[in-house]
Amino acid sequence: MKTLIGRLIIALLLFAAAAVSWSESTVARRVAGAYERFATLHYDREDGIGEARSVLDRLSLPMASVASDVRRHRTTVSYWREEYGTLAAKPDVNDASAGDPSIMMTRANAAYRGSLERLDDPALIERLDGIVEAYGEVLRADPGNVDASYNYEYVVKHRDRLAKLRPRDRPTKGAPKKDPVIESVDLPTGPTIYGRPGGPPPEIPGSEFKTIAPMPYDEREQTEPGKGATPRRRG
Repeated sequence: MKTLIGRLIIALLLFAAAAVSWSESTVARRVAGAYERFATLHYDREDGIGEARSVLDRLSLPMASVASDVRRHRTTVSYWREEYGTLAAKPDVNDASAGDPSIMMTRANAAYRGSLERLDDPALIERLDGIVEAYGEVLRADPGNVDASYNYEYVVKHRDRLAKLRPRDRPTKGAPKKDPVIESVDLPTGPTIYGRPGGPPPEIPGSEFKTIAPMPYDEREQTEPGKGATPRRRG
């Protein structure tokens, strides 16, 4: 009897583990599809994961789950949708993503991007101080984050430069140089996760590009390129 009960308990535990694994794999497939659409620049479309949560995410266990990838993906998509105001808002203390260095980094980047929209704001310097502190929090959570270190120094220099200007001069003298917007038939307008769409330099019109073809073999042997041997008449 005891052997039967023990086997029954083991079977129930295995069944529960299988159910948890099946739930995690289902959410993982949906998240993988969302990442694939994002990588092909379809971050402006419905990602199909909704508020996906797995069984492990509902349990208070000290382990990572697919839900953390969902939160990172949603934060990154919101950033590339230019939803800076939502991301820059201070997260709730009970927010599960509050201590994630990756999400903290994206929020700090969004806060800086949002600060560029109103350079004449009298409280701009204070906001930049908060952004510097946000990058400092990222470095405290992830000391090896090179991007956070670079952005920290960059924002400090940007803040010091704007502090020396009058608020009315900031939009013209303190604004970063903007790259020209290049229209593309198959790419979103403006920057993407891979950079900006390429194109000819603005000072060189596309019509002035010249095609360079290799010289014929007989012309390579001549002292004056372009003047080949006189062709012989046949017949």
